[in-house]
Amino acid sequence: MTQKNRICFVSIDVEHDLRDGERTFAGVENLNSLLSLFRKYNIPATLFVTGEVLKKYSNLVKKWGEDYEIASHGYSHEFWNTLTPEQREKELREFVDLYKSIFQKPPVGFRAPSHVMDEQGMELVRKTGFLYDSSVVPHYPPLKKYRGYKGRAPLQPYKPAEADILELPNTGQLMGIPLVGTWIRKLPLAFYKILFLLHKPRFVSLSMHSWDSLHPDFYWKLEEIIKILKKDNYTFLNGKQILENRK
Repeated sequence: MTQKNRICFVSIDVEHDLRDGERTFAGVENLNSLLSLFRKYNIPATLFVTGEVLKKYSNLVKKWGEDYEIASHGYSHEFWNTLTPEQREKELREFVDLYKSIFQKPPVGFRAPSHVMDEQGMELVRKTGFLYDSSVVPHYPPLKKYRGYKGRAPLQPYKPAEADILELPNTGQLMGIPLVGTWIRKLPLAFYKILFLLHKPRFVSLSMHSWDSLHPDFYWKLEEIIKILKKDNYTFLNGKQILENRK
């Protein structure tokens, strides 16, 4: 793959946050400050929104939808390993019905809460009408237990054998070090600079949560990572754009 073919899939999981043990939506209400950074660099992104957020902030999400892809992050953000097949289906149907009532079209992409996905869940997502999923973490850092999809998977977009949909894996850096908000906040920027000197993945996922927007430190680090990716000739795409390019 040439330098021009390097892809960075950009996404935000838009969900409730916990502040002092209380469930709030402060990160959602502050998300425009994070999106302003994407606008500055003309970066498309997928916002994986929960049904709770979509219902509570429908006008705000609809406004975001003018510039960004709005996809599904489940309805209540309950982890799928705690739900029965019937409960999973109910969560998906409720989200899809709500989404259609607001956007007059069905959602295209899905990401399971906390990336907890299995073969049965993948097939359910397909049957519900989604065209791509982005729940699978194909490799994980050493000594870090992964509670989601079992087993390794391709590091680039692929079609799982158990479901005829496109999987956009959450591919990280060397040794599975992820480009996600929490890690970006906690690791020194020099760490990522070294990683990209050593290795430039053909496909990488840059993801974060709405509540990362509550951490002032996050902005300058994210901006520097964006600069690194641009310097290394990555093309920034949202999920729908990747899907359309595959067609």
